[in-house]
Order: sequence, then C-alpha cells, then structure tokens
Amino acid sequence: MNRSKGWKWWGAAALSLVMVSGCASNGGGGTSAGEGAEGASNGDAAKYTIGVAAQGLSHEFIKSLVEAMQEKAEELDVELLVMDSQDKIEEQLNQVDNLISRGVDAIILNSVDMVGSSPAVDRVKEAGIPLVEAITFTENENYDVFVGTDPEQSGVMMGEILAEQLGGKGNVALLQGQIGHSAEITRGAGLQKELFDQYPDVKLVTQQTANWNRDEAMSITEDWLQRFPEINAIAAQNDEMAMGALQAVEAAGRTDIIVVGIDGIADALKAVKEGRLAATVLDNVTDEGKRAVEVAVGLIEGQTFEKKELVDYVPIDADNVDQYYTE
Repeated sequence: MNRSKGWKWWGAAALSLVMVSGCASNGGGGTSAGEGAEGASNGDAAKYTIGVAAQGLSHEFIKSLVEAMQEKAEELDVELLVMDSQDKIEEQLNQVDNLISRGVDAIILNSVDMVGSSPAVDRVKEAGIPLVEAITFTENENYDVFVGTDPEQSGVMMGEILAEQLGGKGNVALLQGQIGHSAEITRGAGLQKELFDQYPDVKLVTQQTANWNRDEAMSITEDWLQRFPEINAIAAQNDEMAMGALQAVEAAGRTDIIVVGIDGIADALKAVKEGRLAATVLDNVTDEGKRAVEVAVGLIEGQTFEKKELVDYVPIDADNVDQYYTE
C-alpha cells in the first residue's frame, strides 16, 4: 500500500462516577472505581482535580483513553473524576453540571454528540473553568483546546485503502457510528470524498448505524449478507463495528468480502496480523489521553496552547502491522 501520504491534524446522568487518584465517596449516586486506593500522592491531597466527562466506558477505545489519562494524572499528582456518559447526551450535560458544582480545576470533555453536547461548553466557560475537548469535538468552539485527531482524515485514509483493495470498483456497505457524533459525521465525509466521489465504479449499496457497537454490527451484517449478496467490502467507522462485521462475514464463509475499520484497537490489530481484517486506521489514543491531561494542567497553571493539539493517524495493514501489534 502506498504510504507516501502523511496526514496531520488541523482541527478530529444517573451519574456514574469513577474516582481516580484519591477516593472520597461521591455524593452523586455513582460508584468509585478502586475505592480505598491511595491517592496520587500516597494520601496527600492531589495538586489539582480534573473532571472528565467520557462518552461511554463500554467502548474499548474510550476505556483506553481514560486509562491513558489516569496514567498521566498519577504521574502529575492530579486527581481525576471520571464520569461515564453512557452515550447519552442528557447524561453528559448533567454530569458536566455536576463537575462544575464540585468546583473542579479543569474539565476534559469527550463529547457524546457534536451538536447535543455543545451547551456544556458554554456552561463550563461561564463557570470560569478551563475546558479541554478530547478525541471528539463539539460544534461550539468556545473550548480552550482540542486534543485529538482529524476524523475526516481517517475516513480519507479508509477510502484510499478500499480503493486500492477493490481495484477502483465494487460494492461497499457502510457501518456508521452513533448518528450526530462528530466522528460519524467527519469520517463519513472523508470516505465520501476519497472513495465514492473519486471512483464512480465503487457503489455504496447500503449504510446503517451500529452505534459503535460490536454486537449491533454483527447483527446488521448478518442481515446485509442475506439482502445484499453482491457486497464486496464493509467499511466500519470504528473497529468494534469492524470486528462485529468480520464475525458475521466469517460465519457466513464469505472470504471474498473486505472489512476495514478505524481506531487500531488490539483485537483489530490482531485480526490484521492474522490476515482476517484487511486494514484499520490507528488513532493513537494513548498519546491523546496523556496529552489531554497535560494540557488541562497547563491551562490551570496559565499556560497557552494552540487551539488544536494534533496527533497523527496511521493506516495499518499487513505491510506494517508488526510495528504496532505485539502478542
């Protein structure tokens, strides 16, 4: 595969509370992960408290994001209050209000919806609290800094991969993420621009949201294989959905169908290594999570940053998977 193109960023509540690096019981009906664990400074008060409103900890990718944040928070002697929005807009808005009322020093928002989560931005800024958006972004750009990738470029990379794998013609089915999510919108736009607009013999035969979910993707793909036997490739806007689609394809014995995902989760990298998944596009969530905490601390301390802190995507296929996957 041609690796000559390098893409860079320009600009990608029943309250469930996870307390990291210091564990008082929360008063919001949430749970405390690691209750009784020592704080970041072995019992001493942490330097700062940063609230994190996460899209949904049921997703492996978001769990990895939060784990990276936790690692950096411990290193910097910072307490994180991590709230699981469970993919629900109203849940996230309520959680942000809760973090504001707790008087946190900064907030990291991993938004559920590009438009629906936007009111949270003004609420945080009206409270005078530094705001970092991580991985996903809102339509409201009143945040201080965005840390992540350009999701449209991951769609472009997926389009390049599929164009090459299909030889410029074939029938593609698209598994979309949660409708209205910034990555669903922008990854779809990139794929459209690079694949369907450039190659008139590549047809989009069907598309449907599987809400970033592996089981939903598997069920949808099973239905598609019956209704659209002419499918040559399945483009999934994240790897969880790609793995669900792959499971259905393999169960049906369809060795002729190409499956491509985005994110570079461990299961997907393993499947690429094994020759089962054609490719994925790596989103370096570890670097992004750590950087989001570093930027939040910097904002608290009065530092200035570019509006967008950018991390590269990397296309992964059989040619380079060994650089990124280890047993």
